[in-house]
Amino acid sequence: MAENEKISSLISQIFQLIPESARITRVEFEGPKIAIYTQNLAYFMENSYVIPQIVNMLKKHVVVKADESLRKEEEYAREYLSRIIPREADVAGMYFDGIQGEIVIELRNPSAITDEVRESIEKFGQEMGWKIKIRRIIAQPPATYQEITHLNKMAEEDRLQFLRSVGSKIFRERLNLRKDIVITFLGGAAEVGRSSLLLTTNESKVLLDCGVNLGVSEKSGMFPRFDLFEVDVDDLDAVVLTHAHLDHSGFVPVLFKYGYRGPVYCTEPTLALSVMLLNDAIKVAEAEGKQLYYDSNDVKEFILHCITLPYNSVTDIAPDIKLTLSNAGHILGSAIAHLHIGQGLFNLVYTGDYKFDRSRLFQPANYMFPRVEALVTESTYGDRNDVMPSREEAENRLVSEIANTVNSGGKVLIPIPAVGRAQEIFLVLNEHIARNEMPDVPIYIEGMLGEATRLHLIYPEFMNKEIRDKIVNNGENPFITERYTIISHPRDREEVFSRGPSIIIATSGMLEGGPSVAYFSRLAEDERNKVVFVSYQVSGTLGRRVLDGAKDVNIAEDGGKIRNVHVRASVVQVEGFSGHSDYNQLMSYISRFRGRVQRVIVVHGEQQKAYSLAESVNRLFRRYTATVPQVGEAIRLY
Repeated sequence: MAENEKISSLISQIFQLIPESARITRVEFEGPKIAIYTQNLAYFMENSYVIPQIVNMLKKHVVVKADESLRKEEEYAREYLSRIIPREADVAGMYFDGIQGEIVIELRNPSAITDEVRESIEKFGQEMGWKIKIRRIIAQPPATYQEITHLNKMAEEDRLQFLRSVGSKIFRERLNLRKDIVITFLGGAAEVGRSSLLLTTNESKVLLDCGVNLGVSEKSGMFPRFDLFEVDVDDLDAVVLTHAHLDHSGFVPVLFKYGYRGPVYCTEPTLALSVMLLNDAIKVAEAEGKQLYYDSNDVKEFILHCITLPYNSVTDIAPDIKLTLSNAGHILGSAIAHLHIGQGLFNLVYTGDYKFDRSRLFQPANYMFPRVEALVTESTYGDRNDVMPSREEAENRLVSEIANTVNSGGKVLIPIPAVGRAQEIFLVLNEHIARNEMPDVPIYIEGMLGEATRLHLIYPEFMNKEIRDKIVNNGENPFITERYTIISHPRDREEVFSRGPSIIIATSGMLEGGPSVAYFSRLAEDERNKVVFVSYQVSGTLGRRVLDGAKDVNIAEDGGKIRNVHVRASVVQVEGFSGHSDYNQLMSYISRFRGRVQRVIVVHGEQQKAYSLAESVNRLFRRYTATVPQVGEAIRLY
């Protein structure tokens, strides 16, 4: 069989490149990785050049694992490590990953690990058949993180079989040498929401994002239009998830509900944040007496079929497609996807949502790719008038709006997405209060903000150096400090309402479910109060209606009861905090591809904004051809 011939050839090459003294027992294809099992882990530790040489020759992702016969029992390894790790290191947990052959030691104070102790730990790992990985944990591990690790641990054997099944499909011989590449827009074209693109070659089908539109109620406008092309989930080779926001991830569990059992590729923070948001959507629906379109079992299937990737690692995801994820600057773990198709045949960059500017949390989106023939870019702020104020101006305006309200005896409600904008606002408030530049009034937070922020502390390597150093080197929580009061139950809200001026930060950012709606319902009828939006408001959401000036709105309260609210509070939008690029940043980003890109495809923007950006690109960059597809349209790229 051609499939076996290619895999056999790769195995043969590996055995030829590694001496017998390395004591290789077997080679397995596990997801996108080639795993070399050895009875002499020390050989690879002492000869660190060997694996990079193999990777360079095969152009594949290769890892080394100790043969399971060498691995000491977990109880023994845990007991031994507990003896040699200093008490000052403060062990928070110890996780044994049998698939990767790793022991992840979670420490609250890893600086207490001296070079001598680290050497002892690594030597123990070699002798006991485990690789050791140390991770800083500065707080109680988030529930979402614990759920993912526990679920993967309980399903270790099934997950390993899944990875080997995926590997056999990725590394098989190509069956069709025709050169057709088509991208089909199932959602997110000339609209914001339900982002979903299907990349099809003669060899494979890869889905890029799979979200929902929170601003509509009809299924035809809420979900990706798989029905238009009769897409069978069984035909998908992979799903690539650029980031966790529900307009990009919210329909992924439904794929598993209807039988998809293939891989989902994303960064580790994207998996964790997606699970948090998906589980929260279930809770919100239950509280409102609604039936969601997926359940917790579908989310668990998503977890078990997810393969997380670091930034800037070239990864085979199909026989003819390699994927590289890189920083998008949008939210924690957000990624721009570079897809290399065929042997140098075609290169596609799909940006997802991106920010081409440095923020308090992230570096600007990456634009350095070796080759790009087509660029699919978002256009949320694609109109020529969509020019945002500087971060300094935005921060000063936010501080001013808050100060004016609380000094007049009012409360400020900031409806906010749990991920990205919330952490930025925390940093801004902390800094300005510390400088005595705004009133130091009580700050209440509710929703997923605590959980989302703890997840940021778990993955500092995905943030910029300044924040990373505070977390890793100083052991700080730069976001939520002692001045914040976390509201953990609806009954505790009475404290907020009964006290004087305060700042309330609550999810969701568009007033579509979650505690922000409950606060809005109570605060909106008092003209002393203020609602401050700091994130994009999708057309059709309650947040957008309020921002556009609606004075009478109906709100579904807990249990599904409808209440009419007359809005007397002032409503403002403070621009400049968005995780999306404004018009100038979009044009600057696209200009970086000048001379390399043949086609620019504009998505993820309201129709007028998408067309405006495309017109600007065609007018200013004449070598490009910029187009705006519609939902249901297919474009042949090659």
